[in-house]
Amino acid sequence: MAQAVAAAIEWGLFALMAYTFAVALAGFLPRRAPAPAPPRHRFLVLVPAHDEAAVVAHAVGAALRQDHPRSMFRVVVVADNCSDDTAARARAAGADAVLERHDPRNLGKGHALAWARERALALYPADAVCVFDADNVMAPGFLSAMDARLSAGARVLQGTIEAKNPDDSWVTQASALQHAVAARLFERSRARLGFSALLNGTGYCVRTDVLRAWPPDPACLTDDRELQLRLLRAGVRVEWAPEAVTYDEKPATLAASWRQRVRWARGHLDVARRHTLPLLWRALRHRDLAALDGAVACLQPSRSAVAMLAGAGVAARVAAAALGHPAGPPHVPLGAWLPLLACPVAFPVAALAAERVPARVALRYGYTLLLQAAWAPLLVAGLLRRRDRRWGATRHTRSISVEARLAAGTAAGSTGPRGTVAGPRPGGERVA
Repeated sequence: MAQAVAAAIEWGLFALMAYTFAVALAGFLPRRAPAPAPPRHRFLVLVPAHDEAAVVAHAVGAALRQDHPRSMFRVVVVADNCSDDTAARARAAGADAVLERHDPRNLGKGHALAWARERALALYPADAVCVFDADNVMAPGFLSAMDARLSAGARVLQGTIEAKNPDDSWVTQASALQHAVAARLFERSRARLGFSALLNGTGYCVRTDVLRAWPPDPACLTDDRELQLRLLRAGVRVEWAPEAVTYDEKPATLAASWRQRVRWARGHLDVARRHTLPLLWRALRHRDLAALDGAVACLQPSRSAVAMLAGAGVAARVAAAALGHPAGPPHVPLGAWLPLLACPVAFPVAALAAERVPARVALRYGYTLLLQAAWAPLLVAGLLRRRDRRWGATRHTRSISVEARLAAGTAAGSTGPRGTVAGPRPGGERVA
């Protein structure tokens, strides 16, 4: 019986890995950005902020310096349960409005956005809402890029996330390179195949009518991910807008990164419980491949953890055979495993090359492998704390203006993923 279970788990891991890298191949196919269009849409830029006095001014400043017509967007900061002068600094930076919320019983970004959304829209009616964390700075062409995508028919959009502080530590360097690889292998590939992009919680844009029809669940620790899957169940895709760039502050220490990722793991387990079966049902009933892809993502909370488990299982099987133990039920042939187990290394290398990341920077991808190795214990920690719905805020202190970030070059020119060396940011998507 134990051998039969082990064989079933092995076949499941093989199927997940094979699917992941088969889809990733589409990330190397060419894809063009939509044609430029005259400005058409009014935007509400929402910036939730909890004790973000150190960084909020640059977030507001970057939002105000968009190349979209100033009359067609407004910037609203939500000062949520703040004990510092976040609100005052946001007003001094030029925010169109600052909404102050005091509700210690309902903490977290999701509750802040749910409280502020209709209040802000009542002040400034808009066609679409864009959400940014207070530690973010958006590239000058963000709203124009979203406007062009909306004009082409998109309803929900996720822009590219790059590290604001890629050179702070090995942890931020790992995060920066991880974004570069994910953009090529997972976001670009899904855009090419017509699947749904991943909502990242910041740097995204939603049409107002969609947001009102499917408001995010503020009680979910990953309300962005929950919204994406709920939209998939309704047949609404999140489209990827690679030319719309947001620079996001990354935790500089492993401890801070761990706390953040435990919250993500808890949130993923929650949304997987809610949406896996309904997505599989939609995929079967409507022959909806995007819904199937969403269900597979629910079953695979960490690609790196799946790869590590698969590698460990194959190694254990080889060791057992060497000791003369019987193989039991049919296992995946080793000849099929070997090339597949090479993919977690070969594909990221190919992705970094396709993104034109300099070799001296790409060599630091080893940092990313160290960070990914933590995902297995993170998932265990998330499972043990799955009933804990408390929001753990991440402290942000890196006050970097968008001008300074652009002047420093992109991660490709320093230690992060992309930018002037890689080509397309922020004007348009490079055609491979």
